[in-house]
Amino acid sequence: MHVHKIKKRIQKLHIGGLNNAINSNTVVAVLIATVAFASIFTIPGNFLESMDKATEPDMTLGQALVASRPAFIIFLVFDSLALFISLAVVVVQTSLIVVEQKAKQKMVFVMNKLMWLACLCISAAFIALTYVVVGRNDEWLAWCTMAIGTVIMLTTIGCMCYCIISHRMEAQSMRRIRRSSMSQSWSISVDSDTELDMTSRNKTMYAL
Repeated sequence: MHVHKIKKRIQKLHIGGLNNAINSNTVVAVLIATVAFASIFTIPGNFLESMDKATEPDMTLGQALVASRPAFIIFLVFDSLALFISLAVVVVQTSLIVVEQKAKQKMVFVMNKLMWLACLCISAAFIALTYVVVGRNDEWLAWCTMAIGTVIMLTTIGCMCYCIISHRMEAQSMRRIRRSSMSQSWSISVDSDTELDMTSRNKTMYAL
């Protein structure tokens, strides 16, 4: 009975953590989509408002003045990816109702990885736009920005990948111990399960 109570308590904690992760993903996806949508209309240099100010004969009204620069094209591609990935996450998480815990874990895993991709895309879009803002004479500022962003984002994602791999390896080792304990006597199995549940209860954080 004691082991059963501990198991139910751990399941409630896991379900609560998954629900918090889903809500956090939805909020962050909405924020990224909002930033990505607004950034396309706040481009440095503004837009062509009169044909008298056109620098090229094939320009049209409303066109961004920096539209022909490679940095702007890179910004547009990654900004669009961040926007539509975030919108896809919002649609999925507000439309699907997952009851079973393993299925909910898989959904959170996939949505988390999509949010990683959206964060990388919005970071790449920001870095690309810095090459437009600083100008050609001060491109070293843009290179510094790219170096800072690359180090921080790759370090963060690397740490998260390490946490995921370590959690998966620990879960596999726990399953092996549980299988070996079930092949022994009932009393030893109960003692082993109790120890495993206590270990899981003391584990306050894990990554999906």
